[in-house]
Amino acid sequence: MSANGSITLVPSVHYSASHCRRVRRAIREADPDLVAVELDVRRFEYFDRDVDPSFADLARAVTPIPAAIYTAVRAIQRTIGRLYGLDLETTDMAVAIDTAAELDTDVALVDDPIEKTISGIASRVGPATIPRVLIRAARPDPGRRADSVAPLSPPLAEIEHGDDVQPAIDLLRRVVPELAEVVIDRRDRAMAERLHALRLEGYDVVAVLGVGHHNGVRRTLASLEGNEGLRRVTVPIRSPTGSSRRIPID
Repeated sequence: MSANGSITLVPSVHYSASHCRRVRRAIREADPDLVAVELDVRRFEYFDRDVDPSFADLARAVTPIPAAIYTAVRAIQRTIGRLYGLDLETTDMAVAIDTAAELDTDVALVDDPIEKTISGIASRVGPATIPRVLIRAARPDPGRRADSVAPLSPPLAEIEHGDDVQPAIDLLRRVVPELAEVVIDRRDRAMAERLHALRLEGYDVVAVLGVGHHNGVRRTLASLEGNEGLRRVTVPIRSPTGSSRRIPID
């Protein structure tokens, strides 16, 4: 390894087949020291074993109420995915893990533990939040005419950068800032810090992350450049078994 490593960010729409192809191509072409994914240890084990966690699994990790809230959020995400015509059996994280196994490359797990995210959601999103969300959603956006609102993003296959989905992220911040702080801002910082720690160790890394995290992680990585204080940050690294679901995307 060189004294200073490098981080190549591959922003992706999680369930898009075209983005899965992009992920596989980027990893194969770079042949990095590590493939970093937007997963923690628990979720990596689910992906690597091709197991979808049940409510009971989540309830064992955290208390039942946070598990129920997280299950509801996941159900909403999957419903939105179906509305956009996405194949929910195709996931960029599984493809990244499989490609790493193909290249005999280890996987770095740079996301926060799922328990921390679930607890954060539960502490900020509850019954009292719903009326506030409805009011915010109905409130006109100052300075913007309703008939001049541009689409939130280009077609999914054309999304390549965090800027392409920034309007949607901004909308989420306006309507549900409590959720945005937990599922976006906090995790952006945590993932960037772990990637920077790998960079300090001299690893050349291809990092696959949701496109909604691209801008935040990229900005934080830039701000951490030259900061030696994160050298002690622990990043879980695993050797994939190659047993996760193979996606026919080639």
